[in-house]
Amino acid sequence: MKNDFRLNYPLWMMAFILLLGVLAFGLNSPITEFVNTEKETSFTIKLEALEGFIVFFSIIIYFAMLVIFMVRLKKHNKENPTQKISPLAIRPPEYLEQDEGMTYITRKAVQKVYSFITLALPLLATLVIFLPVPKLLIIYGILAIAFGQYLIYYLEVRKHFKEETE
Repeated sequence: MKNDFRLNYPLWMMAFILLLGVLAFGLNSPITEFVNTEKETSFTIKLEALEGFIVFFSIIIYFAMLVIFMVRLKKHNKENPTQKISPLAIRPPEYLEQDEGMTYITRKAVQKVYSFITLALPLLATLVIFLPVPKLLIIYGILAIAFGQYLIYYLEVRKHFKEETE
């Protein structure tokens, strides 16, 4: 169970979220120009060298990680035909419910995540409403909440598995 892909799934999601944060930084600073006249309609994005480098390499790393993730997912599905994970499933694959113990662990972790989100989302919304927060910081706030939920879930599940191995 320790090498179960579903246990590592939150780590993959945290890596994707961090990479989206880097991509957001690179895309937030370009100069955009939209022209809509009778003769011309165009949309131009001008990236400086550093931002272009960040965007280009973060997209390459993102797609490389996506390919590795899909290969690992396919391998998991082949090795565990009764516990297949769909990449487009609505139900989170980290729900580990094959027995009562795993159901309990999952429930505890999800309760902690739910408690975190019920505090974090209203706090972020309040800050955004009352403070002049730049768009990039709003995006980072949303990504931080998403990262936090996966981190809380992963640490809770890992804690139970460490107790189990000792």
